[in-house]
Amino acid sequence: VVAEAATELARQGLGMEKTLTRTKDALILTRLTGMDAAEAVKSLTAAVNSFNKEGVTSAQVINKMAKVDAAFAVSSDDLAKAISRVGASAVSAGVSMDELLAITAVQQRTARGGAVIGNAFKTIFTRLQRKDVLQNLRNLGIAVTDFNGEALSGIQVLQNLAGGFNTLSKATQAQTAEQVAGVFQVNILKAAMADLSSTTSNYGRALRTSAGAT
Repeated sequence: VVAEAATELARQGLGMEKTLTRTKDALILTRLTGMDAAEAVKSLTAAVNSFNKEGVTSAQVINKMAKVDAAFAVSSDDLAKAISRVGASAVSAGVSMDELLAITAVQQRTARGGAVIGNAFKTIFTRLQRKDVLQNLRNLGIAVTDFNGEALSGIQVLQNLAGGFNTLSKATQAQTAEQVAGVFQVNILKAAMADLSSTTSNYGRALRTSAGAT
């Protein structure tokens, strides 16, 4: 198993020291999740490569996953699969790793798997960067930029949409949800917004849990 994990990392051109360190973390992930070694390596690599500007290490990824796993009804396996699918799109939308792990806790509301959640947020974050979608949200009075005209992150836009969604007519709600999430991801979008607008938001608690992981 160690050799399999190390071989996957060696293919990425990592030096011996980094290969050994990341192999150790990959094997911890296999014990936490039941993933095979190759899949654990790919999930860790996707997370580290996506959030390299934040300086995230594989050990930090494991710690954050384990803390959120322990505190919420979402497994490290689900978190790993979600991040591997949505990481690059989340970074493009200005979403941090802690925010991504926290929003993935929507799995607790939907009981959908990590792969499904990851693909859903990949669609949502990609659409939230489209000019036509942002303009439509702006027309509805949903803030998509700050006071300086800089684009807000995907999570901030979702929070603003969640705050004003119930003030829209039923027809406008349906149209807006489809624009933001597409036909097949509407339920996950609505679950996320319901949580973001809640006074006892899982997102807020999961964000603090992930940020405080050591």
